[in-house]
Amino acid sequence: MDRWVIIASERAKRPKDFVIEEKKIQKALCPFCPEYIEMPIVYKDSEPWNVAVIPNKYPALRPEIPLRIERGMFESMGARGFHEIVIETPEHEKNLEDLPVEHIYRVLKVFSDRTKLYMSREDIQYVSIFKNHGVIAGESISHEHSQLIALPVVPELIKRESEKSERFEKEVGICPFKAIYLRERRTERLLFEMENFFVLAPFASIFPAETWIVAKKHVETMDQLRKNELMELAEILKRTLKTIKKIFPGVPYNLVIHQSAKGSRLHLHIEIYPRLSIHAGFELGNNMYINVLPPEVYAKEFRRVMVA
Repeated sequence: MDRWVIIASERAKRPKDFVIEEKKIQKALCPFCPEYIEMPIVYKDSEPWNVAVIPNKYPALRPEIPLRIERGMFESMGARGFHEIVIETPEHEKNLEDLPVEHIYRVLKVFSDRTKLYMSREDIQYVSIFKNHGVIAGESISHEHSQLIALPVVPELIKRESEKSERFEKEVGICPFKAIYLRERRTERLLFEMENFFVLAPFASIFPAETWIVAKKHVETMDQLRKNELMELAEILKRTLKTIKKIFPGVPYNLVIHQSAKGSRLHLHIEIYPRLSIHAGFELGNNMYINVLPPEVYAKEFRRVMVA
């Protein structure tokens, strides 16, 4: 991604050295609990539901806004699109990793189905799926949920990642994520693998304990995964999150799914960012990052305590 990361060896911390002070969110009259939901449910996996989808009450994009494009020195576009909340469980106190694998599969199936739905529309170019867990990670309601935003444009990060991936494959003859697997499966940064996915502490990671889950075969979007692959991904996600929480109890985190936009061939993968550090002036002003927990140190601890 053409970015530099400083692995600050002299400032390095062991996993147990991180102190997590997470604020709690008020739980009274939770708008994601079944008895208090105000927004219309636009999708549910069953009756009664395990996973439900509602429109975001305060959406970043709206489907009724005209998609007007104005060009010039400053380019603008109507904020047309869709912004949804995926309520991952009706149980208020449950975290995603606490749910059975079958239930997590249902959450991933919703991601797959909604991706397919919105990518079939002419006015949508990319489907962004992400999860903010904990106040520090941007969560405003503590009931376990994730968000989906169907965008009329391709985010710059996804565009750059896609272009670099396609250029690498053209020059080297292999998908870069396949190349990463072939290299990293022989290194200490590989956390574990199963038949269809591998889990990695990526080289020169931006965040302490940053973790990637990557499909082994070239899959571009969530809806291209078969049922057995989604089921395996659910098991991997549960093990990964439980292990991260075992190392860093109560840690807030962000989870993002990187998938292909229209007209690109980006390799599907999930990135998890435990919020153990804050990006401040140096990072924001230089697009360079300081990581005080080397991925190799994190990987060793992950494998030592890994949840079966």
